[in-house]
Amino acid sequence: MKKILYIISNVTDSTEYELLVKYWDRKDGELEFVFLNRDLDCNVQRYIRAAGYTSTTYIYSARSQAIGTVRRLMKHLRAARPDIIHTNLLEATFYGLIAGWITGIGKRVYTRHHSTHNHKYHPVKGVLYDRICNALAHRIVAITHSTEEILVEWEGVPKEKVVLIYHGYEMSGPHVADQNALLRLEERYEVRKEGRGPVVGIISRPFEWKGLDHSIAALGEVVKTHPRLQTLLFNWKPTPHSEGYERQLEQLPKGTWHTVNFEPQVVQLFHSFDVFVHVPEDQHAEAYGLVYAESLMTGVPCVFTRSGIMHDLDPERLKGVIVVPFKDAKAIEQAVQHWFAHPPTREERRANAEHNVRYLLGIIDISQRIERLRALYASF
Repeated sequence: MKKILYIISNVTDSTEYELLVKYWDRKDGELEFVFLNRDLDCNVQRYIRAAGYTSTTYIYSARSQAIGTVRRLMKHLRAARPDIIHTNLLEATFYGLIAGWITGIGKRVYTRHHSTHNHKYHPVKGVLYDRICNALAHRIVAITHSTEEILVEWEGVPKEKVVLIYHGYEMSGPHVADQNALLRLEERYEVRKEGRGPVVGIISRPFEWKGLDHSIAALGEVVKTHPRLQTLLFNWKPTPHSEGYERQLEQLPKGTWHTVNFEPQVVQLFHSFDVFVHVPEDQHAEAYGLVYAESLMTGVPCVFTRSGIMHDLDPERLKGVIVVPFKDAKAIEQAVQHWFAHPPTREERRANAEHNVRYLLGIIDISQRIERLRALYASF
């Protein structure tokens, strides 16, 4: 039986790895996990251990720990002796592949979780890191066709080295609201308090490639006809672009917008949004775009551009979605206004969710992800 060692960095909560251990068949291989995190314990590690898998954390918080981290990983590899090393996210991938290469233990796989970010914002050092990782890996998992294009066409990776494996979800039914959790969240974020509304949801880190220039400009027009508009922006963490976007938001009337650093139960709030907006600036901006899938499965009215996984889907086969051109504030405004003028009923939202789940079942169901991973590991 093959042993597969996952090395993951800066992750404390993750449905991806929880579903992996939940659905993995142990006859297909033994899984072990190593986390590079700031703290020794976290929710996902507790879940993995409760499922009966070995999980270890090495403290990592700064690049000054790089050499020591590589040495710890080398020591761990020599003790664990995995047949396959599967790395995920920046530090884990760079250090894990180097440790695997130096020790010569295990075939090396990494999942490419980002798309053109380094090409746009770190064209020298960042792209160099990507190319080193590409060279050190025996296989690279692309999570969408767009990610595959970046690897093959932009970075010259041989096509046979790249394997397309979408993220997987439990697709047994639409995501139904937990009413108690939803009420708590609505109270916490004062959703529709004092007659506010309609409610627009945006879940995007404040980077330029997320299309926020255009969505904020669109909302600036929408608020003229809906002065009680309430826009909630989640995952609002400091970035090189966040201050500029905050200045844009401050041009909107007071009380019409609110930023939130992080909300672990944010998916529940899709059921409270009148419209969800996600408009990355080009096809390759998103490597995947989890919020596309999450919102589609709840039936919330959506305004999308086709980036990441959305570029791999057929909009004609989805319900409750308006697709707009890239970088088009006017089109975003018109789409939002359409949903405000023609809001689907609760029953229609439920039906849209069920329809979308049936379509997505054949593309991103967790069973398909597990099968593709099994085939990948068996190929070595």
